[in-house]
Amino acid sequence: MNLKEAFQAQNKIGELMEYITCYLSDEDNVMTVTEKHLRSKALAGQPDDTVDVSCKGEEGFAVERLITIWQELMEEKERLGQAIGKAKAGMRFNLDAAVEGNKSRRAFLSMLQDLANCKSSHELQKGEGCGYVFNNDGNQTAYRYDIDRIMTIDYDRNKVRAIVKELNRTADEVSIKIDEALLQTPVDYTPKFDLAGESRFILEEMMER
Repeated sequence: MNLKEAFQAQNKIGELMEYITCYLSDEDNVMTVTEKHLRSKALAGQPDDTVDVSCKGEEGFAVERLITIWQELMEEKERLGQAIGKAKAGMRFNLDAAVEGNKSRRAFLSMLQDLANCKSSHELQKGEGCGYVFNNDGNQTAYRYDIDRIMTIDYDRNKVRAIVKELNRTADEVSIKIDEALLQTPVDYTPKFDLAGESRFILEEMMER
């Protein structure tokens, strides 16, 4: 398989392990609850009864078998991780650094694009100002006045746009390089399990092995 398929398999194994953890974390799935109706103690001659009132999930997975499957998946995850590590070590560039670098570029570009689109403006706020003067009688009197709110950008938008263009070009080039590496880099790994389909159905098949 190639590196892209290996990462997909890695994600699926992690998803299955999380599914098992959530299932076993639900007390209803790991306990059988019975109620004993002690009628004979209340009224002689009345039959006692035992009722199963468990609320297990519809999957009905056997707990111990599920724990074993989690351990098998953990081993598989480690084996796959080692195979991915060897594949990445043989690449001509650092894949992890390239991916993280592009995440940073894309995040910064989102902010820069907002700066590039920002414009200076002004807003006339009628009657928003308030001042005080003394009238002819010597009394303090309030008066209202307009405020012209002026907002001016503190940078050269053309320079920001140029940076946006350059960062986009670099990010696109790195993305292409990453995509090619994911498709062309072989990983020496053969899945032990069939990982196609929904987690529940995959686990049901594994339970039957």
